Amino acid sequence: MNILLYLIISFVIPWAIWIVMNAYGLFGSSVYMAVSAILMWLPAVSAAIVHLVRKTPMIRYSWRSEIRKNTGCYLIAWFSPLFLAFAGCIVYFSIFRNDFSLASIEMTAMTVSQFMLITVAAIIPAALFNMLFALGEEIGWRGFLYPELSDRVGKAKACLITGIIWGLWHTPINIMGYNYGLGYPGYPVSGIAAMCLSCIVLGTWESYLADRTDSIWAPALFHGSINASGALGLVFMRPDAPYLLGPGITGIIPSIIAGLVLVPVCQKACEKL
Repeated sequence: MNILLYLIISFVIPWAIWIVMNAYGLFGSSVYMAVSAILMWLPAVSAAIVHLVRKTPMIRYSWRSEIRKNTGCYLIAWFSPLFLAFAGCIVYFSIFRNDFSLASIEMTAMTVSQFMLITVAAIIPAALFNMLFALGEEIGWRGFLYPELSDRVGKAKACLITGIIWGLWHTPINIMGYNYGLGYPGYPVSGIAAMCLSCIVLGTWESYLADRTDSIWAPALFHGSINASGALGLVFMRPDAPYLLGPGITGIIPSIIAGLVLVPVCQKACEKL
């Protein structure tokens, strides 16, 4: 009952708002982006409502950062998305060389090295700002839903189910072209599936961070960093190229890299710190 009530609230309200905004042609507007940022707090609101109605814990982790005991894990959470963004670019453009373009950078009259330095310098603090919005999702998905599911099916299955649910939650905006655009094979089903894959992989790492640090802030920082650096690779895409496979972090190739390399390596690093 706790999970069902949480899912009804966390899905119905944002989906209804997104669908209405899509119907009125607001997708991509400043209003749309501002409202979507606010809707990132709906999972937290849903967890709070379930907490009040059902008298269950809103989150199972500490509201404190516990950063002194887990400094290394926080640094990994902060910077690993940037490395994933670069790895995704390298692998993707090594395979799809014809998709590479410097047109966007040339329009700024900067060299590639200048552009990259400025971009990285902007992304690092942007992760902290984005964390404030990502925290709303993490309170809901990792703080409430993941522990509730873990009690019933174990942590491994809980990561899988939470990732799928989290991916499906993005469906209304993905259908409108957010994350993957519109002109990709299998639209929109393949895009929805790709988002679920990304959320399973990244959500598993976020669940580990929550368990490892006993704090909701570590996964929130990682999530904020993902949102800050996720579209870095798209700057190098030719305008008409589809980006279901990559190089954005939610693309299929970066998701595979994260699942096979980033998450295992980061987990081992955290355990040694």
